[in-house]
Parts: sequence; structure tokens; C-alpha cells
Amino acid sequence: MANLTIDVGTTNTKVSLWSEQTTIQPIKQLKFVTPKNEADDLINFDIEELLKQLLNAIQHLVKTALEPIKTISIASVGESGVLINEFGVLASPMIAWYDNRSEKIIDQLSKQDKKTIYEVTGLPPHAHYSASKIKWLLEHNVDSAKRYTWLCIPDFLVYRLTGVMGTEFSIASRTMVFDIQKKRWSSRIKKIFGIENIDFPKPYPSGTKIASIKPQIANKLGLSTQVDVTIAGHDHMVGSVSSGQTTHELLDSTGTTEGILLLSDSLEKKPTQEEEGIAYGIYMNPELYTIFTALPSAGSVIQWFQESHQITSQRFMQLADAVYKRYVADDLSFEDVNFVIPHFSGSGSPTKSTLTKGLWYGLTNQLDQEMLTFGLFLGLTFELKHATECLTSQQIQTIKVIGPAIKDPLWIQLKADLLGADVLAMATPEAVSRGANIMAQTFTNENIQAPKAPSQRFSPRTTPLVKYILAIYEHQYKPLYEAKVKFELEQ
Repeated sequence: MANLTIDVGTTNTKVSLWSEQTTIQPIKQLKFVTPKNEADDLINFDIEELLKQLLNAIQHLVKTALEPIKTISIASVGESGVLINEFGVLASPMIAWYDNRSEKIIDQLSKQDKKTIYEVTGLPPHAHYSASKIKWLLEHNVDSAKRYTWLCIPDFLVYRLTGVMGTEFSIASRTMVFDIQKKRWSSRIKKIFGIENIDFPKPYPSGTKIASIKPQIANKLGLSTQVDVTIAGHDHMVGSVSSGQTTHELLDSTGTTEGILLLSDSLEKKPTQEEEGIAYGIYMNPELYTIFTALPSAGSVIQWFQESHQITSQRFMQLADAVYKRYVADDLSFEDVNFVIPHFSGSGSPTKSTLTKGLWYGLTNQLDQEMLTFGLFLGLTFELKHATECLTSQQIQTIKVIGPAIKDPLWIQLKADLLGADVLAMATPEAVSRGANIMAQTFTNENIQAPKAPSQRFSPRTTPLVKYILAIYEHQYKPLYEAKVKFELEQ
């Protein structure tokens, strides 16, 4: 038997074909740009065009499949969704998760309302989450006197494929309306936002069969009417499944941005975490909670560095490899150590803001491209360490890294040295799609064991150079960070 997975990302959407024998990477995959409609600062996902392209991709993959398709499993970005009217018809556009048009709604919340929202939903109030988007749509796009149902991206796709409404716990956790402790929709939060006329679908554990595909759609796509449709969950969390993350490990998901995830079997928020932008939610296994934050600048800063210095990707890797050899040999001059504070797209925890700017410290006439490359990765690692300290006060023992960073030993070794933890660079191609496939199979066969992805271990070191860099983190980076963001946010 075979499975199809759908990974709806911000930039691209991927449809993958898996068999029970190919569990590390798919047999075949089709990718297309996630369709959007943009007008000035208003950005909507084009959900109808997305569905059209998904159906075309599924139809193509079904023709190439050598085994019958058993399950369609959907992973997606969170927060974005649509309103469905009482007749089951699409009633609103789908605002992109990163669109900030509802920011005024968040700004108008009282201090007590914000505290209640964080206590109940585990999310620091922000325009990216669903609740304020729903309120904005009621005020600007639909008849606010009528009743609607809110469906996030995977919920809507399941609804259109099966005719049945449902959602999944990690997706529900990104709406800012879900009580993550009681595991139900919160009437208190609906009242705070004035969205009492909005209904939400029943949440299910990741991988649960919500319904079978509609016969007319199955026939059009060449599928059996017995194909089950499931929601794998929020893409960051689904990606962690492919790494085999446990409650004793931190997941560092690298890409354009950097997502940092811990799992916990208890819900114990620290008083400072709302202000620091730490988000709690429910994991694929609904007995576990997620503790999550993201850094808006990671791969995007590396891309900027290459483009602004006219360095090809091949040349950049040569520079990184050369300075890596010098770094592990302790062959770097202390005087040449420099670092970037990479707030090129704003900052993440402990001060989440779109108003902050980048800063490069320690520039001299003597610095060459190798040392600038070192300063780039050092600054990115300082940001990771700073954000991780907001997640937990406990010492991290193991970090699992997925994404493009696994190809860069300098970046990985810096993570190990500065966070004092073993780092596993996980070769998990298509981590989200693989996680969606694992969850689909896990629910249908609770005894299934997902094969471990290949990994390379990097152990922490305590050389004089590492100790010197850790001192720079405490006595230069942190004071600069605090002074910089204070100045920027007071303007």
C-alpha cells in the first residue's frame, strides 16, 4: 500500500508519494509555489487555486503509483484559515499567517485580556494567530451578524476532499482560541475577541482518519473511495516527528527562519515567557505539550551575505569549511572574533519585534572573508543560545538539527560548543512530508516503528577559544543586544 502526503508551506507546497518500503524519502514528489494574492501589504493565500493544483498533483502521482493509495495525510503552516458560512460555502479570503493587518485588534486588548489569552491558549497575543484574523474578517469582509465556522488550511482541504469538518490538536493550538490544558475551544477567548458567532471543528489526534474521500473526487483522481484523509498537523511539529524527538531533546529546525522546539509532559509556563514570545501548544501525541519559538533570521541572513558580497554558494561553502578547520584547531586570533546580531527581518525571543535592525560588531581592516563568515555563524548561534535560554532553565543534553544547516559543520560545531550539548545533524530529507507519512502509518498501526534517519554527532568542546567566545556572549553580545533593542523600541 502507498500513502500521499501534502505539505503546504509558506513558499512552496509539496505532494509526495510514499510506499511502505520507502520511509526515509518519497518515491516521487511534485512541488509548486503556494499561490497567493498580494495587494500592497495585504497578502492572502489563494485557497481555491491551491486546491486546484493539489488535485492536479495528486492525479498525476496516482497514475505513477504501483500500489493502491491508502491514506492522504496533510501537514501545513498554522494560523491561516477561512470562514465557512451556514451553507458550507467559502465566505472569506484566507489571510496569510504573516500578514499583520489585524495588529490593531491585538493592540486594543487590555493587559488583563492579554494575560488571560496567554494563560488559556499558551500563545502570546499576536496578529499572526487566527483569532485576530477572524475578528478582522468579521469587521471588514463578511456579515458579522451571521454564524460561521473557522477552518485552518488543512481543515479546509479535508473538508473539500471529504465533506467532513475536523481539525488536529497542534493546528488548533495555533488559532489563539484553543484551551490547551482543557483541550477544547475556549468561550472566554471567543468573548474577548468578540467572535462568539464563530464555530470551530472537533479536534483529533494527529493521523486520525477524519473521513474517506468523496466518491466523485476519488473517481476524478483515480483513487479508491476507501482512501482515508487525515491531518498530520502543524508543519514545525510534524517535522520533529521525522527526527524522533523526545522530551529530553531540543529540535532546531533550520531554513529561511529557525524554529526551536521542546516537548514536555507538563504545562509549566514561566512568568517571563509571554513577554519573551514563547508559544505553548499540543504535540502530535496530545499527551505532550510543545514549547516553541522562532528566529526570523537564519538562512535569509546567509543569503543576504552571499548576495551582498557576490559570493557563490560554492565559494561560501569553501569559506565555511576553511574557517571550520581553523576553528576546531583553535587557530583563530582572539582579536579577529566578530559577530552579527542578525535582526535583518526583526528579532525573535527574548525580544520579538519587527522594528529591530541588524548589527555587526567587531569589524576591522584586518578581517578577511573567512572571519566574516565565522562572525556570521557565530552571531546566528548566539541568537539560538539566547532564545533557548528563554525556553528552559535546564541544561539541554541533546540537540537535533534538521534542514540546510546539517551541511555546514562550522554552524553545527558552534551550536554544540556554545550550548554545551551533543548535536545530531539529522539527514531527514523532506522532514515535514516524512513526518506526515509516519503519523498516517502510526495511527493505522500503533506498533509501527519509524526507521531512524542517518545522523552525524558533534560533541561540545571546552577549548580556550570556546571559553573566550562564551565570555564574549555574556559580556559583549548580551549587553549589545539589550542596549540595541531598547534604543530601537523607544524610538
